[in-house]
Amino acid sequence: MNISHHLTDESIQDYASGSLSMPMETLVACHLTVCSSCRNKATLAESLGGSMFDDIEAVEVSLSASDILAQAKLMPSHSAPSVDSVPKTAPKITGVPRPLGRLLSAPLDELDWRRIAPGIKQHNLSDQHRKHGAFQLLHLEPGTVLSAHSHNDRELTYLVQGSYTDETGTFKMGDIADLDGHDHAHQPVVDSETPCIALIATQSPVNYSGVLGKIMQPFVGI
Repeated sequence: MNISHHLTDESIQDYASGSLSMPMETLVACHLTVCSSCRNKATLAESLGGSMFDDIEAVEVSLSASDILAQAKLMPSHSAPSVDSVPKTAPKITGVPRPLGRLLSAPLDELDWRRIAPGIKQHNLSDQHRKHGAFQLLHLEPGTVLSAHSHNDRELTYLVQGSYTDETGTFKMGDIADLDGHDHAHQPVVDSETPCIALIATQSPVNYSGVLGKIMQPFVGI
């Protein structure tokens, strides 16, 4: 696989330090499965972080392990998140990176896609409100033109299949678009003969330039 677009050093460092959200960590992990260049950088960043941790001088604590356990027993218990919606025996999804496959209940062509506009379908991977960001798959038919938009925060887009072109270049399967609030507005156009499927994670709603984009934003959820 010929990778043309890579992660920024900042995103690799955040991934190595464990400071990314679960959706963004998933996108980075998807890209690392196919990009040896970014994978090597991530391995180096993790090694450097481990070395720095080893060099930190130990600090004495006032409580013993027994004291901490005793205090923990006095704290109110919290039930674990429900996993009833997750199949106990998850199907093995082929044709997608394993980090994404673990989140899917069916192959891409069998997912419960929701049509939100002509040529555009969506499959949400999170039920959080869009003001906190989005985590979803977009299914775009050939020739689809998305509304021009810019970003307030980081946005990661991983190309699962197909391709699109915008002001920053052409993105194909395995590429990742690593954008932040300093990037200019862009307008993706699907230029592949097959549908383009993109995995998207944002930290906050994007800024649409046109009226149509602003009208559709509540339905798109990005």
